[in-house]
Amino acid sequence: MKRPIGLALTLLLSACGGSSPPDEATEQTPTASTGGATEAPTSPWDRLDTPALVTLVREGAAARIAEIDPDLDLSQLPAWVADPSAAPELGDRVSEQLINLSIAALGAGEDAMAAGIVRLVRARARNRNSAFVGSTILSELARRGAPEAEQTAAVQAVLGELPQNRFGGATVVFQLFQNEAQIDARLEQLHHQLVSLDTATSALFYEAVLRPVVEHRAVFLAAIDAVRASREGEDEPEAYAFSTVDLSRDRRAQPVLVAVWDTGVAGALFDEQLFVNEADPVDGEDNDGNGIVDDRHGVISDPQPGQTGLTFDPGAATIEEYGPFLQGIMDLRAGLASTEAAQRVLALMAGAQDAEALDALQLNLTRIGEWAHGTHVAGIMLAGVPQARVAVFRSAWAGEGRIYHHRGPTDEELAAERENVEAIARFINAHGVRVVNASLGFSRDYVEAELRHESDRYETDEAVRARAAEVHQHRRDNWRYVFEQCPNTVFVVAAGNSNRDVVEYEDVPASLDLPNLVIVGAVDRFGNWATFTNSNPERVTVFDHGVEVPSVIPSGATVPLSGTSMASPNVANLATKILAVAPRLTPPEVIAILRETGDPIAAPFYGRVANEAAALTRARREGRRRR
Repeated sequence: MKRPIGLALTLLLSACGGSSPPDEATEQTPTASTGGATEAPTSPWDRLDTPALVTLVREGAAARIAEIDPDLDLSQLPAWVADPSAAPELGDRVSEQLINLSIAALGAGEDAMAAGIVRLVRARARNRNSAFVGSTILSELARRGAPEAEQTAAVQAVLGELPQNRFGGATVVFQLFQNEAQIDARLEQLHHQLVSLDTATSALFYEAVLRPVVEHRAVFLAAIDAVRASREGEDEPEAYAFSTVDLSRDRRAQPVLVAVWDTGVAGALFDEQLFVNEADPVDGEDNDGNGIVDDRHGVISDPQPGQTGLTFDPGAATIEEYGPFLQGIMDLRAGLASTEAAQRVLALMAGAQDAEALDALQLNLTRIGEWAHGTHVAGIMLAGVPQARVAVFRSAWAGEGRIYHHRGPTDEELAAERENVEAIARFINAHGVRVVNASLGFSRDYVEAELRHESDRYETDEAVRARAAEVHQHRRDNWRYVFEQCPNTVFVVAAGNSNRDVVEYEDVPASLDLPNLVIVGAVDRFGNWATFTNSNPERVTVFDHGVEVPSVIPSGATVPLSGTSMASPNVANLATKILAVAPRLTPPEVIAILRETGDPIAAPFYGRVANEAAALTRARREGRRRR
């Protein structure tokens, strides 16, 4: 959860590894030599050929596993690969480092070990979404282990193992990378960063896995087509019957003030439901004396000059050029690479053939996402509940990718984040906001990744990790503060889109545990866990529709987007409806209804899919008891 959930450009596959190695791993990296004389490299990356990357990743991943789980005996790895049933259950962070070791084994030419580690993780990962990881690695290993005439069939056998709802997403990588210049651009971008386990693993993945994938792309595309052809005529699974209740004709339903905490909402699209603070006209003054200037429709915080509107404005030219790609980005994320919209995005990405062009593309797509995200969320949250009035909490720092592009926040900016949080808490309590949706979140590893661009400031990855820990603790304290200061408000938060355990990674606010907080995961249209959803059996207990969910964007167009960002406002919508029919319920009581009336998700997964009809039936019954 690195920026508002759903905006992170996972399509660009910028990181496939873990965090960072011990400092000595970098210091011991072999130095290139010529004629027996050692030359001073112009960059630490100059001395990192494939064998050196393999060594760095192996040493770093082993050290990280020892840090995560000191009792795990990594010397048993060969035995576990031979018999996965003998291995202990693997947490997400250990699984991540084992996949790093698989990439290192592949880079070293140890194909059987590389494949075995992936199979081990698939078999023993606690997170059952990880039962499908490593498809790209296994596919490349199958290709290069087969005679040329049999390579397509070998890859087809690997991809054919995937169930239909996992197949599309697992094969997007083969569509996305179309030429070697794309690989070179990503490597060039990496080489501007500090050497670490994370960046070294990414570099090795690009070189050892994706470069041969691109070289033999026709094999992989043919295998994908063959799997699709073999499945033609199969009955599609029955779509899940999401329960939806419309309160438009419910005369007994009461008004409810809600808020969308995001990167902005196009208020004009929700004019009839937009909250108006009549005591504070927009004039640059704190007319109502609550310490917040111009809080007519909510609270706005953006350090960029001129960005004072309810939503971020990237400019007409940027909207015109990149706005049409929103649909395609989400099609690809959902595994729909063959749609017209997805093909337009693939063509766009194929053209980013150096680091500068790639960086510009990433930043422009981030800006478009920031422009559209909160409005899309608001449309979902307000659907079928005309009794709701919505306030807007627009926090630019919640987007990170624009204002903290390739850097970390300064102490002054962290202080401004805190001021914004405190202002929002005052607004919530002053106006009686009952439900807040926050489709956003923060992770320590994302901050680390951005800090590694500041190699002039941080000489070692140890320094990067220390600073990232400070920033992350600051944000953890911020979120806990607002939840504790507003005990009468239900906060609905997206779990995140990194397919990982929120508690293991300490993502915030998704890893927090408070009585007025509910964390939401995503399911697809068949009611299955979305391939990207974060999880945790204690924290992420409520799920909702989060794949290709239609809603409005600031242009007025309706676009289906995907992410726990879309699942969360579906649950916030239900929480709003519950309070509309039973306004005396407390936040813990609302959350209990959400959790207890949902439909159980089949094992080996867990959680419940929110059921509006059942929840509202119970809420009305509870409401009658309070009259």
